[in-house]
Amino acid sequence: MRLPELIDPLLCASRGRHWQGKLSLSRMSRLADMIVNLEDEVDVDLRFHQAGRTPIVTGFVRANIKVQCQRCLGPVNVEVDQAVSLGLVTSLEEGDLLPESYEPLLLEQERIRLADIVEDELILAIPPIPRHEHCEVCDIQQEEVKRPNPFEVLTNLKAKT
Repeated sequence: MRLPELIDPLLCASRGRHWQGKLSLSRMSRLADMIVNLEDEVDVDLRFHQAGRTPIVTGFVRANIKVQCQRCLGPVNVEVDQAVSLGLVTSLEEGDLLPESYEPLLLEQERIRLADIVEDELILAIPPIPRHEHCEVCDIQQEEVKRPNPFEVLTNLKAKT
């Protein structure tokens, strides 16, 4: 299914809309500076519905994104399988009233880009300092950083006396 560019989230929630499909990572401008694989896509499955009187969005966002290792500057794969659980609010006060199981999504306009919701979830999934878990270049750099203990000289002097 082709995903829409703009949606009215409150209307989608009142009508029980379900959006499922793929979005290009290249459509996400805030994410563009953080990843190196803009040509790939993200799987999206979002349900807009009501939980009592609260409009909510639930579902998931799945992608394999590549970010730059902060040690060796090479690409690091980050598997994203992010559950989405958002409460749609129009004020901070409404956000304070949400059940703890929902993160607030503050709606400042009537219509928003569906890709913005997905992009927010992807940004939150990126580690603050991305790096390889095991990387030869990273391991070599760590070995080079190891310096001799400056107190080793004192130990040798003490042994001679």
